Amino acid sequence: MGRIADAAVDYLHDGPAALVEIAHALVDQGMTRAKDPIASVRTALRRDARIIDLADGRYAGRAEALDGVVVTTLVTEQAHLRGAVEIDGDLAPLGVVGIDRVAIPADIKSGEYVAVRIDDVNSGRIVVERAPSWRIGSEAEQLLVARIGQRLADTAPDAHGLIRVRLVDAFCAVTAESSTAFRRANRPLSEALADAGLEMHLGWVASTGARWDPLTELEIDALESGVADFLAADQPSRAAELQDRVVSLLRRHLPERVPEARRRLARVLARAGRTRDGLAVLTGAFGFDDPEDRYEACLLAIRLGDVVSARRWAEEGLARTSGRADAEVAACLEDLAGDLDAQAAYREAQEWIPEISNRVGVAERLVAQILSPHRSYLVGALIEQVFRDLDEPRSRELLESIGHCGSDGRDVCLACAAVLEGPRRDAALQAAKGTQTAVRPWIEGLRTASVASAWIASAGGPAAQQHLIFAIEKEQGRWSPLVVVIDQNDLDGAARDAFFLNDVTQARFQRELLRPITELGLPVRQISVEQATTRLIEALAMTTARGWKLPALEYQPVLARIARMVVPESHISTTQPPPDPS
Repeated sequence: MGRIADAAVDYLHDGPAALVEIAHALVDQGMTRAKDPIASVRTALRRDARIIDLADGRYAGRAEALDGVVVTTLVTEQAHLRGAVEIDGDLAPLGVVGIDRVAIPADIKSGEYVAVRIDDVNSGRIVVERAPSWRIGSEAEQLLVARIGQRLADTAPDAHGLIRVRLVDAFCAVTAESSTAFRRANRPLSEALADAGLEMHLGWVASTGARWDPLTELEIDALESGVADFLAADQPSRAAELQDRVVSLLRRHLPERVPEARRRLARVLARAGRTRDGLAVLTGAFGFDDPEDRYEACLLAIRLGDVVSARRWAEEGLARTSGRADAEVAACLEDLAGDLDAQAAYREAQEWIPEISNRVGVAERLVAQILSPHRSYLVGALIEQVFRDLDEPRSRELLESIGHCGSDGRDVCLACAAVLEGPRRDAALQAAKGTQTAVRPWIEGLRTASVASAWIASAGGPAAQQHLIFAIEKEQGRWSPLVVVIDQNDLDGAARDAFFLNDVTQARFQRELLRPITELGLPVRQISVEQATTRLIEALAMTTARGWKLPALEYQPVLARIARMVVPESHISTTQPPPDPS
């Protein structure tokens, strides 16, 4: 049937034709050998959306019927601000030739009319210009209204009791039957329909007063489903186009849902490599004073390396939070701001670390620098860097000096005991002089870190990769995320990569890690810590057997951290020299 329909569409390029004529032509071409070619062709044509049937019984190509057609619409203030007009209203016929929005010429202002002519139906080329002042009704409008009325009379109510027909079906039928219909700038189609007691919504037409809410929801659901499908297929640019249409649709019909849709658009744009465009979407909405916009903008600014703007927006967002409704985003902004300050302290401490021979002599200042970030994951990274290039004797000497620095020194010794291995760990415990519990919560968080929960993405499915996600409980309710990417195809279940992310609150863990994964179409489910740990050990064992090196080892000693915080009883090899954790 598809082959027959393709041949029929080609035949109809020259204009409408009767069923018998089309059938005979396709028989001559060898496209059908059915005993009843007319019935076969009729079935194929009725199933194909590219073909329309006319009132006189002939068939026409939907796109060909729009050759040279002109449609007119009013430029609203919103359309002028966006620089484009959506095509779900007066411009709905343009969708047939693959156009989803029309850019407005710069010299046309809000309140003026534009006329759009389809110049080439094959390429979708259009001409957009200011509509002439003599826009009037026409005989073509009367034909359109009559055709819509006929179709409405023949249409049964949908599941919501609404009788509706697509505008483009009736419109293309009229333009196919008449080579002059709508070939000049008439008034907008919505005005002509309104005079006839009809109204239009998202390309559909019904009697005035129709209840459109269910249809709007269906349209939004379909678009959002399309966004999810494109993300799952790793086509974020296509997903961004659809999400932009979601925002436009909501802005006109369900404005209360625009803020969240706009933020999702920013995330999808960033996923498509257009992080600055996504950030512009958010900053353009700052005037609404929604702290969620500033929170999302912080995340994109950090991705761009602009920590100054991120820190400022975090403060601005906190200043705009109030009451229970904003409690979660306030907590996220506060944690994010604190983390940015901690990272600044970490970078300062990292740059200060002296040469090997000088570290023992400045033990007191070294203690202050190690404690300065106030975040356990950064303290651990500093300790890894301080002791990375020290041999055992120098390490023991430095730890003894640190242990003489009072309560601060004993806390650092406990932190070192949590990070270092073997004799150096023993030396750190000895230097702590019997102290069992740290005074500072960010040191205690390093000492008592343990896995709290685990998730798996694409579990049991045919996906080439699975993602194991561990939440390691740290100080003050924060979680340290460990992400393990398991390759099912090329590496036979080995870990392709594994890496730790910055410690975050549980709300940020959900927002910044789990939500993006689900938005990519990967099903995520929680599993027991025991299951996840077993799966991790198996994957790392296969990684070793395959001789694969985890890319993350270039910037963090991930294996040593896994052995310390996730599976301390295992025999995970950590023999590779730990790289610079910065």
